[in-house]
Amino acid sequence: MNGTNYIHAQHNSFEGSTLNGGQHFHGSSGSSTPQSCLRSLYTSSYESHKGRNPPRVPGTLEWFLNHEKYRHWWHEQNSSLLWVSGDPGCGKSVLASFLVDQLNRLVSQSELPSTVCFFFFKDDNEEQKTATFALSALLHQLFKAKTSLIRHAMTEFEGKGEKFTKELGTLWRIFTAATTDPDCGNVICIVDGLDECEDLTRNEFIKSLVSIYTPADRTGRNLKFILTSRPYGSIESLFRKLPTIRLKAEDQTLAINTDIDLVINTEVEALGEKWNLPDDVRKDLRDKLVKRADQTFLWVSLILQILQDCPVASKSEFHEALNNLPPNLDAIYEKLLQDSCNPEKAKTILQIVIAAARPLTFDEMNIALAIQSDHKSIEDLESYRLYSAETVVKDICGLFVRAIDSKIYLIHQTAREFLIKEPTTTTPTTESSAWKHSLCPIESNLTLSMRCIYYLSFTVFETHPLVLTSVHRTRITEHEIDHYTRKHAFLDYAAKNWLYHVSEAKIWEKRELSGSALEVLDSASRRLLTWFLVYQTAHESSHAHPRNVTSLMVASYLGLDTAVKQLLENGADINGRDDLYGSALNAAAIREHDKVVKMLLENGAFVYLYGDECRNLLQVNRYL
Repeated sequence: MNGTNYIHAQHNSFEGSTLNGGQHFHGSSGSSTPQSCLRSLYTSSYESHKGRNPPRVPGTLEWFLNHEKYRHWWHEQNSSLLWVSGDPGCGKSVLASFLVDQLNRLVSQSELPSTVCFFFFKDDNEEQKTATFALSALLHQLFKAKTSLIRHAMTEFEGKGEKFTKELGTLWRIFTAATTDPDCGNVICIVDGLDECEDLTRNEFIKSLVSIYTPADRTGRNLKFILTSRPYGSIESLFRKLPTIRLKAEDQTLAINTDIDLVINTEVEALGEKWNLPDDVRKDLRDKLVKRADQTFLWVSLILQILQDCPVASKSEFHEALNNLPPNLDAIYEKLLQDSCNPEKAKTILQIVIAAARPLTFDEMNIALAIQSDHKSIEDLESYRLYSAETVVKDICGLFVRAIDSKIYLIHQTAREFLIKEPTTTTPTTESSAWKHSLCPIESNLTLSMRCIYYLSFTVFETHPLVLTSVHRTRITEHEIDHYTRKHAFLDYAAKNWLYHVSEAKIWEKRELSGSALEVLDSASRRLLTWFLVYQTAHESSHAHPRNVTSLMVASYLGLDTAVKQLLENGADINGRDDLYGSALNAAAIREHDKVVKMLLENGAFVYLYGDECRNLLQVNRYL
């Protein structure tokens, strides 16, 4: 403790437990009702995520319903788990979506009380990438169906507010308690795309699952899981203690080829009707597709869409198109992008899509494409906006992207893998592979981060900021924030995600770029409060309205150690005070940003000891 500055004082603003802009010591700032707890578990739009998957072609997937391992899983009286592995593009997500609907139908016809829950992992969307989102979604569905079970979550919710939904261990304990409750009944969970969950939480999730399916822990619940993934060794090793629960779709060659034949027959007939193709041409098309499908529904689907759009006027032209079909997925992706009418803009669009923390709407993409470094206002932007972003994106990127609920997605996970250049990937050297591994994640994040920074710097957020309408109020409502962001189409995305992109682009390490980021943190501008209040809606349960907040406090609160260092070098007041965080040290300590706390202490930050700030002494003491 030598050399540390302690100050004892009185400060009425800190009565109660409203430190840290919503990080409460004595529970949630809002209502601690079961309804508010249930709402807090709705952390992802899991219903629409299921809707990303196309429906099965009638008659397909019957092989799965008749498979011995699936039937054993379904008829098993005790808890049971089935892991379905399969190669890319073989239809795992379509299967999972179909099973959710199929099992809901079976459950509705059964006398046994059962609940079907689901989650679809996708690594192109922040709210589909971690097991915490998955468990929150499963709990939300379970508690919605069995409202009395929410009592198992109330203690954590009352103690931590919404923060408990970010703790995997806490969510798992709640899940196991709820599913062993006598009132629970049977629970059936379908979880798709384990391989697209980030490694750390995926491994914890699988280990937790395996633990409840070991013989020592198979009492007191009837919990059935179906999980799908690619056949990765890292996932297989975690399931090794349960060797009999895997169904290898990659080994079901005959069954999958039969389904592909059915899809081909259905689609070729539709294509034949559209173009009035004679029977011999239909047969030739059918035979070529069957021969080259290689158990990949995705290849068949994309080839048929390419043929749908192919301008042929004669049998000769049709056969020429047929003979020039790309032989595999990589070749399809290369062709789609090489055929783009505007390769430069296609690259920018795809950089934005692969970097985006969540799928962008077409309105958001419109602004991201239009904004320029010298734009200072909405008016500057207007003449650059597209008349129809959806039309332009589809024209330029073709089948490589698709629209679902007015949001932009890549056609498939394999398309993302085709584009992204990992650190160990060599740069393409031939013209035939101009697009493969052509996009660097750092450069893509730089593209999007700068567009976010340009937007957040617009004058409208200075002249007409998001502020409280009365000096007597201390909190802004979510309705007020929603109303404001609806008027500014890119604000919600930019405010909530610019820091993520700045970090991924390593901007803080580049002096020539970090200055632009520091300007967004400038507390002399009302722009700071505007984006920060929107940011809090994604990261905090409370929307406290800070007054007199400084740039250093915000940077400390966010754990931006490089920004904190630069602000201190620029002469920021290390002991500046406000009525919400108290000080930069206070904000960093309560958020447990260890590196920032240490830096502030080393630079002479005072440790204020009064009111609820005394609690921070336990945090700060670790560094003394």
